[in-house]
Amino acid sequence: MLAGLRDIQRFTIAASDGDIGIIKDFLFDDRAWTIRYMYVDTHKWLPLGEKVLISPISLRDIDTEDEKIHVALSKQQVKDSPSIDEEKTVSREYEEILFSYLGYGYYWTGPGAWGEYAHPTALVNQQALEQANTNLQEHDKSSANHLRSIDELQGYDVIAGEETVGHVHDLILDTENWEVPMLIIDTHNWLPGGKKLLLAPKHIDDINWLEQRVHCTLPAEDIEHCPECDHDLLNDEGYKLKVKQALQTVPKS
Repeated sequence: MLAGLRDIQRFTIAASDGDIGIIKDFLFDDRAWTIRYMYVDTHKWLPLGEKVLISPISLRDIDTEDEKIHVALSKQQVKDSPSIDEEKTVSREYEEILFSYLGYGYYWTGPGAWGEYAHPTALVNQQALEQANTNLQEHDKSSANHLRSIDELQGYDVIAGEETVGHVHDLILDTENWEVPMLIIDTHNWLPGGKKLLLAPKHIDDINWLEQRVHCTLPAEDIEHCPECDHDLLNDEGYKLKVKQALQTVPKS
């Protein structure tokens, strides 16, 4: 299923024994263009509740009607999970502690977005954990994890050539693998009618976090040829094929 992160951000997280919080943000890998964590506020549900990180590795089901994401964790597991410092970035060291606590295999020790696997939930098994520990022996533990806030990215200027062509409005999530196949660019200050256009991660050359800018590989005239976003049709097969073909053929100038 494809969905805008702005839509999912209001969903409630449901543990195996009851609701535990509301998504406040997402952390994504700006190299793999993959959502690594949901940042969840638990203070209404858990005593002394605080914000916690929940990985899509724990995913059971997404209920769009009830606006809930069901995870294979109990309230106690979430309550007892390693605490995080909201003022600091999430380090690889913290990830290792969290994954060891949950018994997950490591996504960062394999060749794909989820290590040796195509989907995050595959990391919940003993074989994945054993493979992760084996791979970790040969892995550079000092490597950065490149986790960034979606809230931070939304609103960044999009630069094509030397021209500002819009700003980042949202990211599209593929809930099968939690990768980001597309970005939504709001062009209302640039194009007549204020279209919201779709770009693929391959069209992003660089994200300058200090200057709050996203630099495209495309010139401004090619941005106009990008497909327009229609949220109601995101999961329509005909629309998805049309968008895929359009993104593959950009640029057209």
